[in-house]
Amino acid sequence: MSETRGTLKGALIGGVIGATAALLLAPKSGRELRGDIRDRYASAQDRAKQILTDAGVKTQELARQAGQHASGVMDKTRSAISTAKEEVQSWKDEVKSESKDAAKPEQKFN
Repeated sequence: MSETRGTLKGALIGGVIGATAALLLAPKSGRELRGDIRDRYASAQDRAKQILTDAGVKTQELARQAGQHASGVMDKTRSAISTAKEEVQSWKDEVKSESKDAAKPEQKFN
């Protein structure tokens, strides 16, 4: 993700530098050139705002998905713990029953 950001940042900076150089080297009057620069700046600013908005929406979506995934994991964990508790309780009950049976005196039949 870091490489993508670096590439995107480099492309954006390179684009701005290239556009500025093209405007400065173009055979236009100062007034036309300033207007072009102003228009390009506004366009770049609008694109940057759109990119930030899209990134925010994507971040919110990823956060929502992560929350749902975490909730699912928690539900599965609770279910596993509940099952384990039931099995341990069942085992304890069996052990108690067996120990009571073993503690009873044996009856002799004559």
